[in-house]
Amino acid sequence: MECEGRLLHRDWSKYDTSHAVFRPKHMTPEELEHGYGWIYQRLFSHASIWHRRPEDWRAVAPYLAMSYLYKRSNRFWHLLIKRDLVHAVWHPLVEWTRRRHLKFRAELAGNPERSMPAAMTQPVAHVVSAGV
Repeated sequence: MECEGRLLHRDWSKYDTSHAVFRPKHMTPEELEHGYGWIYQRLFSHASIWHRRPEDWRAVAPYLAMSYLYKRSNRFWHLLIKRDLVHAVWHPLVEWTRRRHLKFRAELAGNPERSMPAAMTQPVAHVVSAGV
């Protein structure tokens, strides 16, 4: 993109997914930002988060906590990034979620009526969280 002259700037504070930092080929940077803002509001509205909640009532509270912390707490995340605390806060949450999923998988594996691929029952060495 640099060779094509499509980079708009190198202001690293704006490399945060909500600002256009390049010129798209088929729209203006403003259209990209507007579209991103629109889809973000639509996908992460209270109603949309609630609509996607898990069917298992035991998973609803953790799902809501993670959804609201991850997608509805931008000011909080900016503070964590500024103070270099993202790993300290995010890692325990991801690890807790991973362990909860492994426990759920083990419960499913013990129930012959609900089968799953063998690959899903194998422990995971580490988890990479998208967007962080």
